[in-house]
Order: sequence, then C-alpha cells, then structure tokens
Amino acid sequence: MGIEVSIDIPAAPQEVWDYVADLASNVEWMADAQSIDFTSARTEGVGTTFECVTKIGPLKTTDKLEVTEWDPPNTLGITHRGAVTGTGRFALEPIEDGTRFTWSEDLTLPWYFGSRAGQQPASLVLERVWRKNLRNLRARMLERQQGPTGHEPGPLLGMGRDSEMRAYGPHIIRMSLRGRDLSHEAAAMRHVRAHGFPAPEVIEQPDNHSVVMARLTGPTMLDELAAKPWLLTRHVKGLARLHRLLGDVPAPSNWAKVSGGSSVVHLDLQPDNVKLTPDGPVVIDWSNAAAGDAAFDAASTYVRLRTAAPDNHAAARAVINAFRTRFARAFLKEFGADAILSHLRAAADLRLLDRNLHPNEREAVFALARGELD
Repeated sequence: MGIEVSIDIPAAPQEVWDYVADLASNVEWMADAQSIDFTSARTEGVGTTFECVTKIGPLKTTDKLEVTEWDPPNTLGITHRGAVTGTGRFALEPIEDGTRFTWSEDLTLPWYFGSRAGQQPASLVLERVWRKNLRNLRARMLERQQGPTGHEPGPLLGMGRDSEMRAYGPHIIRMSLRGRDLSHEAAAMRHVRAHGFPAPEVIEQPDNHSVVMARLTGPTMLDELAAKPWLLTRHVKGLARLHRLLGDVPAPSNWAKVSGGSSVVHLDLQPDNVKLTPDGPVVIDWSNAAAGDAAFDAASTYVRLRTAAPDNHAAARAVINAFRTRFARAFLKEFGADAILSHLRAAADLRLLDRNLHPNEREAVFALARGELD
C-alpha cells in the first residue's frame, strides 16, 4: 500500500529539517502519534531505533521503527518493523518560496485489515490523517518563524530567583537573568510531552538562555487551594496522580540520577508548579528534572510541603503552616506512606544542598529528617 502526500512550507529546507529531524518533537505535529520512545542510545542518524504509539480512532498500535536514511537537509528514511511493516521517507526539496515537503510510505498493514482491496479504506483514512499532519507541520514552522522575527519580549508576567517570564506574542518567554543554560529544561518538557505527560509546549529556543512556550491560562493548584480550601482532597489526589503518571515516563540515559530507578523525576512537583488549565493540569518549571524513582520524587514533594517557610506575618504563617501540614499528610497517605518515608532521608539531604534555603526552612528539613518535626 503506497501513500504520498506533500505540502509547500515557507521556510528553508535546513529550518524544516532541524525541526522534523528532532524525532521526539514529531508528536507535536503528527496528530496520530501519541508518544515516541527511543530504544537506541542514539536519537539521530542512521541506526536510531524508536517506538511510536499511534492512535487513529479506536485503533491503537505501537510502531517499531529504525532510521535507515539520514541526509540533511534532504531526506530522512525509516523502516517499519512492528505490526505495520514497510518503509517511509521524508523528502525536502528547495523551491522558490521555501521547501516542498513530501511524505511517502510503502506499507503492509496487519492481517486483520484483510485483503489488498480491504486495505483501501485504511489507505484513504491514513492519507487524510497525514495531509492534516502536514498542515500541522506547516503551521508549526510558521509559529517558529514568528518568534525571533515577529516578536520581542513584552510585559513582565512573573519573576523567579534567576529568571523572568514575559509575554512573547501569543506565547511566553522564560529568560535566565544569570546566563543559566535552559536547554535541559526545554529538552525535559519536550521529552515528557512526547510520552503523554502534561507539560508546557516548547515553541522554540531562541538561544541557550531563553525558551519560548505556549501560554497557559488558569490558576495554579496552590492559588485554587488558597481560594477554595475545601478542594484539598481533590487536589491531593490530583497531585499524587501526576506523580504516578510521571513515574511511567522513562528518563533519557544521559540524565543525572538522584536515586535508584530510571523514570523522570521533577524534584519540585508541588501545588505551586501545577497550572490548572481548561484542558487539565499542566506541570511547569522543569529546571531540576533528573532520573530517579517516583517515590523519591514524591518524598521530595513531601519535604517541601512540610518545611517551606511562608513569607507572611506570624498569624498568617501559623494558618498557612497548619493547612500545608494537613495537605502534606493527606498526600503522604494518598501516594503511600511506606514508599515516601523510605526515601525521606535522601530527599531531605538533596533539599539541604539548595543554597537558597531560608535558615528556618533548613532547620525544619533537619527536624523532619530526624523525625522531630511536629
């Protein structure tokens, strides 16, 4: 079964290649691709292998692929070795106004699609889906072009210890104030999104010290808890669910490890870093992402919940601490006390490495690790 679709994109072949050759980012424009998981140490070039979970309507399959052709910025070829077999190819041809991008596939579908005649409806469906994918690709390339050429950082939206967030056209841009490299943070967001975890969409990275992301609307989980404290149980369950979901995402082999285990850990997955958007919760601030164990990540959250020092007057601090403690204990029970407590000392040790800890917070971490915190 042969299928070929093409589209003209107003961007140079090298620009288009740089985007599509980042295989993990293909889920951003392929509507039928749900996740991409590399099965080889390399992530580009001939010999790269990966699995792509695809879903069209009720049909879901895991496609096993190997890169067999890699000629920047001209052609990228792959071989299908799973339930679907055959070959596929991206061809980038320079034209007067940009690039003609052609996607061709020669496939053999699984037996349950029937005879060659029975596969004709599937061919029509796939062609329609892939034409939509190419329209998505063109739209993404236009968005990427708008960043450095069409927008300048706008009004300040927020500021952290070493970075600030500003409006950037329809998006937002995070910029380091101390020249810190944000490439790992951008890569982490792309990686977990490729595995179906809710993280901000990375639009582009103009340089190593900034990253442009899709704008998120809605309060943080912490903001909603402050306004509606009766939703505590709901948000405890939601936070624990996010931790478990992240625990299913494998970490790249070259990431730093903070504990046993090989899943992605966020190390600051607490209510202030969960945006409650109309489409569901989205986890922000991936600057500390590493490899480790989901229970260690949950223990890190528990340490922060129990020991964070609110910047308020005495009466307000007492109320906030009481509510925070209640939330933390509920989270401990919901995720699993045994799992969290087995990592508590190690999570506390990691927290103490933060040079920005307030003295009161540092003492609270020591007390929690010793079992002396009320």
